[in-house]
Amino acid sequence: MAQRLQIRTTFDAVKVIRPIYTRGNVALDEEGRILASCLDEDVVLSDLRTGEELARIEGVSIFNVDFHRKF
Repeated sequence: MAQRLQIRTTFDAVKVIRPIYTRGNVALDEEGRILASCLDEDVVLSDLRTGEELARIEGVSIFNVDFHRKF
């Protein structure tokens, strides 16, 4: 008699990736590690190596993100 294989059909989430972009420009720092992106009305800084959200600037309504802009 053949054995039946136990196949998993459900899995627990190990890591959840949150949204990082909805519209507008995006920018990378010079090392290519930090991504600045627009998420609705916020600007989100994300570490691309770990996927961690480093910071969020809420309600700024900007669409041009630039790490190299000179003020």
